[in-house]
Amino acid sequence: MKGICRVLSIAVIMTAVGTTGCATKAVSPFESMTSADLVIKEAKDNNATVNAPLELRFAEDKLTAARAAVSKEEFMKAKRFADEALIDAKLAEAKSLSVKAKKQALEMRDTIETLRREIDRIQSQNQ
Repeated sequence: MKGICRVLSIAVIMTAVGTTGCATKAVSPFESMTSADLVIKEAKDNNATVNAPLELRFAEDKLTAARAAVSKEEFMKAKRFADEALIDAKLAEAKSLSVKAKKQALEMRDTIETLRREIDRIQSQNQ
């Protein structure tokens, strides 16, 4: 009796797992692809083509692969590529923003140094 219950339990679990696997294959990853596309555009707007070209290219290539997988109805593969594209696009955007912030900090430092020299010059003239 216990053996039959175990076999039935295993059969129910296997059926549930199999059904879940089939259900996820039928869903297209449009949300992930749209998110990746949006972040890629934001990264480009933040000058990632100059500051993080490799990361941006990876994101674009993976989004292209996701679209190709959708056309072949390989939705799990497409979702994975879209998720990877999103991560690469976020990295490109973050790297680009970091480079931009560093440039701004250097410009501020140069401006402050120029102001210091000007203050020193004016003070030395007044003495």
